[in-house]
Amino acid sequence: MAKYNITSPDGEKFVINAPDDATEAQVLAYAQKSFKMAKQPVKPDATEGMSTTDKFLAGIGKSMHDTAQGLGQFVGLTSREDVAESRRLDADLMKTGAGKAGNFAGSVATTVPLAFVPGANTVKGASLIGSLTGLAQPSESTKETLTNTGLGGAIGGGSILGGRALAAGYQGITGMLRPMTKKGQEQIAAEVLQSSATNPSKAAANVRNVKELVPGSKPTLGQVSDDAGLAQLERTLMNKPETAGPLNRRYAEQAAARKAAIADVAGTPEHRAAIEEGRRIFAGEDYGNAIAQGIDMDMAKALQPQIESLMKRPSIQSAKMIAKGLAAEKDVALKDFGSVEGLDWLKKGLDNQISAATSGSTSIGKEKLASLIQTKDDLMKVLEQIAPGYKVANDNFAKMSKQVNAADVAADLQKRLYKNAEWGAGKEMGSTYQGALSDALENIKKQTGQKRALSDVMPTGDISALENIARDLARKEKGQMLGRAVGSPTMQNMMGQNLIERIAGPLGVPQSFAQNVIANTISRPYNFLMQSAEPKIQGLLSEAMADPALAAQLLTLAKQQSQLGKLAVGGEKYLSIPGLLALENRQ
Repeated sequence: MAKYNITSPDGEKFVINAPDDATEAQVLAYAQKSFKMAKQPVKPDATEGMSTTDKFLAGIGKSMHDTAQGLGQFVGLTSREDVAESRRLDADLMKTGAGKAGNFAGSVATTVPLAFVPGANTVKGASLIGSLTGLAQPSESTKETLTNTGLGGAIGGGSILGGRALAAGYQGITGMLRPMTKKGQEQIAAEVLQSSATNPSKAAANVRNVKELVPGSKPTLGQVSDDAGLAQLERTLMNKPETAGPLNRRYAEQAAARKAAIADVAGTPEHRAAIEEGRRIFAGEDYGNAIAQGIDMDMAKALQPQIESLMKRPSIQSAKMIAKGLAAEKDVALKDFGSVEGLDWLKKGLDNQISAATSGSTSIGKEKLASLIQTKDDLMKVLEQIAPGYKVANDNFAKMSKQVNAADVAADLQKRLYKNAEWGAGKEMGSTYQGALSDALENIKKQTGQKRALSDVMPTGDISALENIARDLARKEKGQMLGRAVGSPTMQNMMGQNLIERIAGPLGVPQSFAQNVIANTISRPYNFLMQSAEPKIQGLLSEAMADPALAAQLLTLAKQQSQLGKLAVGGEKYLSIPGLLALENRQ
């Protein structure tokens, strides 16, 4: 048997003997039966029948009531007994999770405005406001009031320091982890590009939808961004063996594309010879038809004054003598110049004089050449009017000559583009190419003896191809010019490397963190792992310089943090709400 001490509702005490295995309920029932004790009434739960939402809202209401009660106590309108009674009545509510959540939410709502008080987000300001907030809390004793005041001040100031520590810790941890992921590596590369660019937004706009001027010649970022900073970064990466690969390949592809484009216009010597032979054959047929068709006598009579004036010119008289000699060399007995055949030989006599005059470098020589060309133009106008068949032959000859002229111009450009005699084997000379292209029209005028637009003597597509090669070369040289920073290449390379380190740091974290002695010591094992990440970041930079589309993506890469990151970095702001944590001291 065991002994049990029982106290009745009226305070009387009893000692009861009961079996060892008796339950508490059995002992109490035995006592009530034996000593006629009244059953103790059960206190009802104040939250019985309330939903979770009701409890949450009631918790919010309690926080508002507590605030009003605390302020009332501060001015003497509420007693400590009132506070004690309120807590007794709210005890059941504050035992529920929903009630506690609602109370905390209400506390935040009433306290957040204090964060906007000037100086609230400083350690001193947060401590002061936290103390005042604690002082204004309802309490049942002076001791509790003092505790609230001290705790509020400590938490208010400590929240600032804690927030800063959380933010710094997050930055350090994420910075260390960033280089280990593809996304992090892209972010670091983006930061290097953005920091290097003189104007990141303008550079990004310039590289969007960039077109190839020459098929296969994709430009680099430095060539199309029109940004000196990016061009200098490209030069720096190009001068480093470990990062030069993608850019070297791109430059080689560009040179090969230009070489192929100009070769396509020039063709092979065999191709040119075939075109020229075809022109000769068809021209023989066309001019034979024109000679057989003869002169339109009615038109000749109408132009007789012009014809007589033209024939009196000294150059025409000289051309007659030359024409007779040329015809004799071909075993042609030239009797007069009143036929299509005779006028054609007269034109050849002028061509002979023009060819001899092209070497004249003096002012007199230039004037003579100009007069000869003008006389030939006048002769051709008259001849084509009085002999329609001759005009058809000339038009067909001009069309077939375009391909020959294009091949000749392109072959000259090939020689001018490269230093070495074996074209394509030497360094590209963009300036000399541009000069040669500008001289192409003059060269053709010398060859044909006629003033014509370039489009009249060359196919439009070939002209565009040759001009685009010049534009592509100019774009390359402009990028090179922008990339030449002031100072030696060695100094420029050092500056480029320092930029990367300033952005990424040894660990990929801000340099200010990386330079911390303690952090540097702790991170030495980590630095060993980083040796594999750094080449990837630099390789990504080099790939971006060689691919403007990739660079554009990186230049516009949004620096978006995760929600956790925002909370951590903003921990100082959120955790420094004065008095917020102090409110949790409420009962």
